[in-house]
Amino acid sequence: MISSFYCSRIGIDLGTANTLVYVDGRGVAVKEPSLVTVRASTGEIEAAGSEAEAGAGRTPKKFRTVRPIRHGMFCDLTACEGMLTRFFRQARTDRTFRRLRVAMAIPGELTEVERLAIVESLQTVGARDVLLVDQVLAAAQGAGLPIDEPRGRMVVDVGAGVTDIAVISMANTVQTRTVAVAGDEMDAAVAAYVRGKHQLLVGERTAERIKIHVGSALPVSEALSVNVKGRCLVQGIPREVALCDCEIREALSAPIHQIIMGIREVLEQAPPELSADLVDTGILLTGGSALLRNLDRRIGEEFGLPVKVAQDPLSSVILGLAHQLKRLRSRDWRRFGHSS
Repeated sequence: MISSFYCSRIGIDLGTANTLVYVDGRGVAVKEPSLVTVRASTGEIEAAGSEAEAGAGRTPKKFRTVRPIRHGMFCDLTACEGMLTRFFRQARTDRTFRRLRVAMAIPGELTEVERLAIVESLQTVGARDVLLVDQVLAAAQGAGLPIDEPRGRMVVDVGAGVTDIAVISMANTVQTRTVAVAGDEMDAAVAAYVRGKHQLLVGERTAERIKIHVGSALPVSEALSVNVKGRCLVQGIPREVALCDCEIREALSAPIHQIIMGIREVLEQAPPELSADLVDTGILLTGGSALLRNLDRRIGEEFGLPVKVAQDPLSSVILGLAHQLKRLRSRDWRRFGHSS
């Protein structure tokens, strides 16, 4: 048996927008955007994380900025592996002769083929033992829910690429659904609205900034507005317009409706005893997009259930993985295998 002295245990929340790496005994060592800058001619990675984000949309043609994760899945394995390698080095987990044990959160509806692809990618970047953990369970645990209890609880993890919805009981998902609508779709809806209503072309980062500054799911107590710069589609020159919260709320209505329909589907299919529990336990919102103004109120009014946002929705998953790492024993790990 290899001594634990030679083992580095890490947890990975590999999100569409951000990647967090937790190192057992040290805490969260990496919190970076899930972005890489690659050289177009060779595919060689030039930058990753915040360094790549700083140049997004501004790089010359010989470089391109890549998001290796889309809708919770690898869409560019080479870029993703290169990004993880850099993040592992940043976390200083690549010490010689150390056995790397990796617990990674994944969406619950991944197929066996997709899970195997993740395991093989982690193996490529140095993982010797791998444990795949259901993302919703990790988020619930990180938010402080007593997931081991035989009682129904609902978690809605609204990230950037996907929204994971689940009813859980006794540390397992009983009914689950993954909706390919989350923060990215909200940003795209904002950009499309600004393009159609104001004939102004804005990039992904600008659309996200608009959502953060004035976006909401229900009317807010005080009117909000933001000035936005982009390229005029009519004249082809830079232009600035002012946007108000009511406009962006209209733009966000469609993706929010899709998330609500996903929640409704899970509620309709959940066992009746667990559904009864939800009258008291309610719905927990986690993930970065859970911070959208009044999203909790919108969902609560739709279903008549208590809804609350996790205390630290951006870190719920990585905190849950940290808790898992502290409890795992050597026999819980599977070399070149996986578990959910």
